[in-house]
Amino acid sequence: MKIDHNKIKIIILYIFLLAGGLWHTLGVLQNAMRLLAAPMIVGLSLTLCYEHLRNHFNRKFIFWGVFVCLTGFVIELIGVKTGVIFGSYVYGEILQPAIWDVPVAIGFAWLAMIVCSAAISQYLLPARYLQQPARLALAIAVLMVIFDLFMEPAATKLGYWTWNTASIPLRNYLAWFVFGFILSYIGLRLGLFMKKSSALAAHAYIAQLCYFVLVSLA
Repeated sequence: MKIDHNKIKIIILYIFLLAGGLWHTLGVLQNAMRLLAAPMIVGLSLTLCYEHLRNHFNRKFIFWGVFVCLTGFVIELIGVKTGVIFGSYVYGEILQPAIWDVPVAIGFAWLAMIVCSAAISQYLLPARYLQQPARLALAIAVLMVIFDLFMEPAATKLGYWTWNTASIPLRNYLAWFVFGFILSYIGLRLGLFMKKSSALAAHAYIAQLCYFVLVSLA
């Protein structure tokens, strides 16, 4: 019997993230989860990129991926130092190592979220939209904002970052939308994501949402 390695990867992804959410709910293995937080973000991002290149090898994707990681880091650096982009916030001690008070993993998080959101968009949108960069980038940006809506309360609980305001500023979500659109649009104009992404990327979006929901409900 032929083994479907893609299905195995998807099952492992759900087990790991749902178990992580359950462990947080039960208050067990918290130290281990804190230590693994940053490596998990980087590891997931690199895995998704590897899967994409394995299915649709394109050197432009590599350069775009590096560009997104660096740009995401710089955006967060400006955001932390000025409070202008997202609002006033600071990163905690969980996502280490950090440079200039911004975790190195955060650039990889931006890359992973665009790749995941692109995969979901491809499954949700009619096929004719997949060849229209502006519409596809718009869908990706919207999905990134939806993801952030679920992530923010959980990330605060996990100690990833802390807002210096009573509530999360509206411009945080606006910034996610704007930069998500710009970065994904650049990739689409380079000819990326015109073909269906791996199912793993789409499931990574859903599995992470499930994780953050479990954490938020704890």
